[in-house]
Amino acid sequence: MEDIARERANSKLDTEQITCLLHGGEFFLQRRRELRQIITSDPMLQRKGYDFLDRYEKYDLTAKLSTYIIKHKLSQGNVTHPLERVVFFREALGTTSPTDFAERIFFNVVSGQGTDEQKEKWLPLAGSGEILTSYAQTEMGHGTYVRGLETTATYDPVTQEFIIHSPTLTSTKWWSGCLGVTATHTILVARLITQGEDKGTHLFIVQVRSMSDNRPLPGVTIGDIGPKFGSIEKDNGFA
Repeated sequence: MEDIARERANSKLDTEQITCLLHGGEFFLQRRRELRQIITSDPMLQRKGYDFLDRYEKYDLTAKLSTYIIKHKLSQGNVTHPLERVVFFREALGTTSPTDFAERIFFNVVSGQGTDEQKEKWLPLAGSGEILTSYAQTEMGHGTYVRGLETTATYDPVTQEFIIHSPTLTSTKWWSGCLGVTATHTILVARLITQGEDKGTHLFIVQVRSMSDNRPLPGVTIGDIGPKFGSIEKDNGFA
């Protein structure tokens, strides 16, 4: 330790300047420190004993703290940008939130591809935590090969509804973050079938769980795929 301290004392490097450079400039460095002060000064966000918890205990704790952050801390720090929101969660939790990755995809997809009306409806609901979101693209038999996806969304002109169906085992939606036990809504990638024609893959916002008790909605088979290496507090799921 003495050797390290001596070498650091003899260094000619300006550590503050390097820190500023690594954070993208003075503004971003001070903003990071401002948010970190909010986190470190809050007794609720001190993660004592976290590494000794099992998977379910970690999920339960990070879910509760995520709810606390949404209700009390984001507004305190004026955190509104989706990327800054992710950084704040990771700083506060010391790990990933059960919802952060899927939530970020939801924000990006709706912001980039949604209509003004869709943005006005869905983004505030997701941002406030009123709905919990996921993204369901990967299927058991099809990963990033989007053209090969089998799940269908057939339009019924009588009811003006889409009938979502996974007709085969390989069409089972698989590995979707936040879908296992958490998400109430998902962005579903499915083949649009209308007037008997396959129009290729499209995006659909689908409610999968009740808003009152979080149980799967009728006709929806959904669940958690189980433990995995890394991010064990995140509930990757199937549907």
